Amino acid sequence: MDLRFPDYPFTKILGWSNSRYDLFCLCKRKYLYFYYSSSFGKLESKIKDLKNLTTVSLEIGNIYHDMMEVFLERLQKSDAPINEQKLFSYVDNLCAKKLPQKIFFENYYNKINVNFAEISEKVKACIRNFLNSPILEFLNSIEMTQRKLFLVEAGSKMYGKKYFGETRIDGIKAYCKMDFIFVKDGKIYILDWKTGKKDEHKHTKQLYAYALAAKCLNSEIKSEEIFPKSVYVNGAYDELSLIVTDERLIETTKIIKDETEQMQKFCSNIEENIPLPVDIFEKSQRESVCRMCEFQELCSG
Repeated sequence: MDLRFPDYPFTKILGWSNSRYDLFCLCKRKYLYFYYSSSFGKLESKIKDLKNLTTVSLEIGNIYHDMMEVFLERLQKSDAPINEQKLFSYVDNLCAKKLPQKIFFENYYNKINVNFAEISEKVKACIRNFLNSPILEFLNSIEMTQRKLFLVEAGSKMYGKKYFGETRIDGIKAYCKMDFIFVKDGKIYILDWKTGKKDEHKHTKQLYAYALAAKCLNSEIKSEEIFPKSVYVNGAYDELSLIVTDERLIETTKIIKDETEQMQKFCSNIEENIPLPVDIFEKSQRESVCRMCEFQELCSG
């Protein structure tokens, strides 16, 4: 079964994603900063700098995803036992290489002094959870010939260029970049690594969107032959597994269409993806949202 996603031609119209809509609901002004920085003229460069701020929790997730990409690519080639000491040394080296290049939200806004060693240890704890999980046991049961078809990070290196998971859901432009998708016994499995807290409502919608994207890969695949799962590796190991049905996918398609239309109402030109004036995008009134926002200095200034 071919899991290569189509290479869609560029269009300016906005594309739905679970994260985009969540940000749209959280704070309209932050949404404008994040997706339409050119609306702010001379502030555009500053906004882009603030957008690039990272956080401790985000980097734990980033490094873990990097490690899983390396690990799964190894699993495609070898069944040799894992040398944990060597694996964790690689984590330390990766953190030492990547983290000093980042500007952390916590440092920028004088919240805390970021400790890179603590980030590395938290990533290792997540990896230990994975190494002791039923997921790894399941992956090891897959024949080596089938492992060649693993699509890690949703084919981020396909066509020799960066891939963002662009797809079409009932004709709607959408982004569903899956962490890991593979085939076993004619069935499609989708795994989404989570290093944060479990959020069943949010993650359920995300997984059904992934199932829709996977169904687009092969018109012959039946809904019940797609198995999406969120894998929680931070703290106590946990999973969120869904049963996919035609009815749930139809419902999810309607949700994505409605959410896309909500966001498009804030465009003065939908096809060109041009936003309405800045004042239309109201600031959140929730102090907890503002306190954790990378753009807070723009709103308070």
